[in-house]
Amino acid sequence: MIIKSLFRITSHKQLVDVDNVSTSIDKVSKHVLILDGEMPVSISSFIEDNPIGTLIVVDSFGKKNYNAFDIISGAETHLKIVKHLQIYNTNALLCIPNNFLTFQLNQKLEHTPKIFQVKVVTLSDRAHRGIYKDASGPLVTGMITEYFKNIGKNVAVNNIIIPDSINNLTDILESAKEDKTDVLITTGGTGIGSRDITVETVEKYLDKKIPGIMEMIRIKYGAEKPNALLSRGIAGTMDETLVYTLPGSVKAVKEYLTEIFKTLDHLFYMIHNIDNH
Repeated sequence: MIIKSLFRITSHKQLVDVDNVSTSIDKVSKHVLILDGEMPVSISSFIEDNPIGTLIVVDSFGKKNYNAFDIISGAETHLKIVKHLQIYNTNALLCIPNNFLTFQLNQKLEHTPKIFQVKVVTLSDRAHRGIYKDASGPLVTGMITEYFKNIGKNVAVNNIIIPDSINNLTDILESAKEDKTDVLITTGGTGIGSRDITVETVEKYLDKKIPGIMEMIRIKYGAEKPNALLSRGIAGTMDETLVYTLPGSVKAVKEYLTEIFKTLDHLFYMIHNIDNH
């Protein structure tokens, strides 16, 4: 994408043509709207809703698919795509800047699709020693892969088997936080046995808990099978990572993920402070 023209929406809701640089350190854009090929005759609704912003008219979007969380680079910092829009029959990409950024005429912008990073961790002494083959971890991987395919997003899944070890799990949590892993799912270790250490270990790393998901799952499935009420699984956020601790059984994994998937995509927007309404 090559920038053909630049405009700014000022704090007074005026549209200003910019000849050289679209932003200054005193005027950081709240939103950036990239328009495909031409400026619509009227963009009054966008101006009304977004009193401060930058409008970029480019040569063409091409035929690529543009999804939320994809990155547009080429300025001083990256733009994160919020959503694809149509404004008066003109295609547009609504983006948010990380912080101060500068655009220039004839500047080339690059589109990088977002690949969601998911870590799946099976905690099991016996599976780690090879006494039996792990079934729950591969099931999580398969269901996650299918889910992302259905919502049109790219995903890379890393499946790990570790013993029921606080140290091993702590290392993975630290790594996931540092790497800004999008989703971390554990399976196993949510019971009350002496080796069930998953919940206590993960809980220390959570910034915010999301109790409603796990409570609803326990009540829904525990109404028919009371043993389902005994799982202590939790969910929450760790910086920009969504964390879920699932029981170790294949049946429980299917039940939990079926319910978790109903809100997962919305949580991606929430954890990145994106208003997609």
